[in-house]
Amino acid sequence: MAFSLKSVIIPLGLAVFIGSGCSSEEAEQGAKKIEEETKNAANATEEKSKEVADKVKAETPGIIQNMKDTYKESEQKIKDNTLQKGDTATVQKDAYLALTPEVYDELYQLIEVNDIEGVDQFVKEKQVSEISQDSEAEIIERDIRRTKVKMKDSGDEGYLPTSLLEPVK
Repeated sequence: MAFSLKSVIIPLGLAVFIGSGCSSEEAEQGAKKIEEETKNAANATEEKSKEVADKVKAETPGIIQNMKDTYKESEQKIKDNTLQKGDTATVQKDAYLALTPEVYDELYQLIEVNDIEGVDQFVKEKQVSEISQDSEAEIIERDIRRTKVKMKDSGDEGYLPTSLLEPVK
C-alpha cells in the first residue's frame, strides 16, 4: 500500500511544485519531503498494525481458555442437573408409579382426558402405586419423558415422568 501511495503522491507533488513556478531544486526537495512523510505514515501504519496483531495474539489464548472453561462449566451443570443411572432423585409432587411402560402410557392418556375412573381402575388392579412428594428414588433408566426408578422406601420399581424428578445434591 505504501508503494502505490508513494507512486501517486510524488508525481503529484512534483506537478504542483513545477506548475506553481518552483525551481526543479525546490520541486525535488518538496518531493523528498512528501516521500519522507509518506514513508513515515506507512511505517506508523505498519507499526500500529503490528501492535494490533500482537495484542490479538496475546489475548487469543486467554479468550480461548475462557470459552473452554465456560463450555466445561456448562457441560458440568447439565450433567449435575440431568438424571443418570444410579443417581438418587426426589419426587417433586405426588404421583402414580406405573409398573410397566405400557401402563405408564395408558395412565397418562387417561390423566390427559381426566378419566378418573380409568385411573382408579389401574390403582385397584395394582398396576400403579401412589408415590408421595419428597420420596426418594434411584434412577434405573432415564428417558426424555419417563424414567424407570426404584423407590427407596418401598423397593417398588416402575416409571415416573422425568419432569417430576429432581436430582439429590
